[in-house]
Amino acid sequence: MSGSLPVWGQVLTGLAILLLLVFFGPAAWRAAKDSPKGSASDWLGLLVPIGGVVLFVILLIALARG
Repeated sequence: MSGSLPVWGQVLTGLAILLLLVFFGPAAWRAAKDSPKGSASDWLGLLVPIGGVVLFVILLIALARG
């Protein structure tokens, strides 16, 4: 399989991910725990743009297929 990392690269990548979790994990957990909760209108404000992007991508795929 071309483009795959050698074993030492995979080990270093795994160690880097573990170090990121150790250093930033507790702060991210605390920030998520102390953050304000979203209301229904907040979630609707998130879902409308995401739905628009999904529909746009579907339209592009349909136009590309002809």
